Amino acid sequence: MGDRIAVMKDGGRIAQFATPEDLLMNPADEFVEQFVGADRALKRLALQRVRDIDLWTAATVRAGEEVGSARAKLADADLSMALLVDDQRRPLGWLSERGLTGERVRPELRSPAEPIVEMDDVLRDALSDLLSAGTRYAPVVDSAGATAGILSVEVISQSLADNSSDSQLEQPVSRTDSLAE
Repeated sequence: MGDRIAVMKDGGRIAQFATPEDLLMNPADEFVEQFVGADRALKRLALQRVRDIDLWTAATVRAGEEVGSARAKLADADLSMALLVDDQRRPLGWLSERGLTGERVRPELRSPAEPIVEMDDVLRDALSDLLSAGTRYAPVVDSAGATAGILSVEVISQSLADNSSDSQLEQPVSRTDSLAE
């Protein structure tokens, strides 16, 4: 199966020969733009993987850790909640600032960390998981199940906006490579 697509104009002329992602992100002209459709940003969600975007950092804490240390980690994180993890950094649940009371982190004060997203998930599926769970955030795990970052609706939205801005800033490139030559 090929990894490039040729979009043909009337008369058999090639309008663009590119990968599916490049067709969606950088249509060569108005013809290709209309061909791929107005919802091409949404279509990109089916092509991009979680590993392809910049994730947020989380304040990861462990049961029994000093609350002062856990609270200090929140200052450097992108989220105002701490992620409780086990010794292998697998997510166990969320702890709000109200859950970080007393002297030591208490795992019984956590709320579920659901859904959990994997690095190889496509963004469309990850966004669907977030929306189905009624949350804006999800821990992302690597192949070993260890926390790799935090995915959020905002991160996905920013990734789409960044890709859209990048394609508008690029100089036009000839995409009319001939297959017949």
